[in-house]
Amino acid sequence: MPRLATQAEVSNPKRKGYDFRIDNQLYRAAISSEVQMQIQSSDVEGQDINVNQNPEDFTKNIGRIYSRNNFSGGSNLDMAHTRGMDETAVTRFWDSSGVDVFTQNKGTPYSLKMLFQTELEQALSSSDGDNHMAIVGTRIYVSDDEVLYKSDDGGDTWSTVTEGLTAGYNIKGLAAHGDLLYIVANNGSAGEIENLTSGGTSTQKMSAAIYDGIWSVKGLMLVSTGTTLHQYDGNTTVGSAIETLPSGQSWTDVVDAGAVILAVASDGRIYSIKDTAGTFAAAGTTELKGEVATCITETQGQVFYGTKVTQTGSKVVGRLYSADLTVANDLYVLGNQQLIKEWNIDSIDASPYRLYSTRDSVYTGIKETGDNSYLWRYYLPTAGIARDLKLGAGNVVKCINSINEKFLASVQASGVYQETSNYEEEGYLITANADFFTAEKKQWVEAQVETPDISSGHTVELHVTDDIAGITSSTHTSWDIVLNLNSGSGTATAQVDKISRYGAMKVVLKSQGSNTAPEVNSIQYRALARPELVMVQIPVNISDRVERPFRKPITVKNLGETIYQSLKDKEGTPVTLEIYDPAEVIRGVVEKIQYPIQSNPNIGSVTRYAIITIRGTRQEVYGTVTSGNSPGINAYGVMRFG
Repeated sequence: MPRLATQAEVSNPKRKGYDFRIDNQLYRAAISSEVQMQIQSSDVEGQDINVNQNPEDFTKNIGRIYSRNNFSGGSNLDMAHTRGMDETAVTRFWDSSGVDVFTQNKGTPYSLKMLFQTELEQALSSSDGDNHMAIVGTRIYVSDDEVLYKSDDGGDTWSTVTEGLTAGYNIKGLAAHGDLLYIVANNGSAGEIENLTSGGTSTQKMSAAIYDGIWSVKGLMLVSTGTTLHQYDGNTTVGSAIETLPSGQSWTDVVDAGAVILAVASDGRIYSIKDTAGTFAAAGTTELKGEVATCITETQGQVFYGTKVTQTGSKVVGRLYSADLTVANDLYVLGNQQLIKEWNIDSIDASPYRLYSTRDSVYTGIKETGDNSYLWRYYLPTAGIARDLKLGAGNVVKCINSINEKFLASVQASGVYQETSNYEEEGYLITANADFFTAEKKQWVEAQVETPDISSGHTVELHVTDDIAGITSSTHTSWDIVLNLNSGSGTATAQVDKISRYGAMKVVLKSQGSNTAPEVNSIQYRALARPELVMVQIPVNISDRVERPFRKPITVKNLGETIYQSLKDKEGTPVTLEIYDPAEVIRGVVEKIQYPIQSNPNIGSVTRYAIITIRGTRQEVYGTVTSGNSPGINAYGVMRFG
């Protein structure tokens, strides 16, 4: 039998009359007016995985659509299409700032809104964290070392309280108890407990002991003296010790958790205290492993606590947890602890030092940069967390409260910040990366944003990225703006031309910092399958006659049968196909070989041919395709994994 030529033996196959190779074997095509070589995109089969995440998400005839019309699931989702995702993933995103993702007006479509600004209302100078806050009726109190400030108008104006306070005593705690404000203060060697009436009259209740904390719970009170926690009757009696910590430790926060009181200490434990007919007693301990609790709150039967883990230098990792209060053998402990969020920022103390709860949300404050701290909101209905109000100072947030539906927060060594009625000038939201459960590259073709009416001076921008790392920063260089809207309403569409596996969106809202701001109803990003999956049909010359350019035809006995059998041997096997004209490199599988066909053209010689069908993917071709002497596909192909 004749031996077939190989790529390694022929330096210029095209010049020698060869039209393509399969792996290392060279072949001639039998192309004529009757039969042509065909290269066409393969039909895209529907996926087994359901990607219909929103009503408009997937329409087979126009491609796949990644859309979001609700972001109330919260942040920290980096991949939109991951197997085994829960149903909340369709409302989650990666990151946001300056936008409210949770508030929704009943009876109206969901919309992404801007958050309000905050402004500094009262400066604070304490650098050691000795500032505390309490609200008694309509009056706000904030302490700053030995100074006590008050506001009677919701935080707009402030004055200094001087009545009854002992000079040189730093205020260590404030507690609203009924219509009275209780104050604990000391100078390191002596201390006192005072109360302050709504009229501003101060009465000293206790002295001598070094009191350093006070809390009002269950209609009663607790005070701490160093390592020891006591019951306090609100008058002149401090009871015996309820719990005593190891030497050098201290009590940091107390909350009424329903069945028991929970007290947080610096020794890495959370203590349970039972109220029995007005008498407090220890009722269990929850020990935290490798971290120290800093604050605690309870709402709707759930307990939330913040922790810190000190690392090298000034870096402190902060975490927020949820937990259930469980009881066994009359001991109350925290179970089912779930990590909600971790803040891990280089050279930053990102610990949550205060928690504030409402009926539907839990708030904490986090220092994120040297210039800015933020409130973060955990939304109970969706179990989502997102960045909330921006505080104009970069330091730890010591106190959080609200009055007249406006938030107040104190930032250490900076001041008290109050929520205003003017919106932020700019906010953004970054989606997760989408790839529709496939590693193949997509042709991203269109982006849309739907908005209510955009009034004059306001702007909505839509940006897209094809870089998987683009979502990590709102200022990443890969973001490209595709829509810039400053008027009108409804749906705006932009053409996009990006080829990538992943796609993500960033929507930016800009206002004039007034009491009006733009909103966004939905965003979407559409992709088509790339025509990389192709089907190739080539008529292959399997006759004994060999016709070469500018050479006399020759006949080689049994050549056609040898070629045909070499093709049959490749049926069902993976191969690399290189076509010389047009230049193509395809990796795939030989699907079938059609039996020899005889062509009797009106012009030319009789030719016997077989049709080979190969289905596979196009490989990237760099420069002119040549057939070098190395095996495989030389430098043309890119293998894909994943």
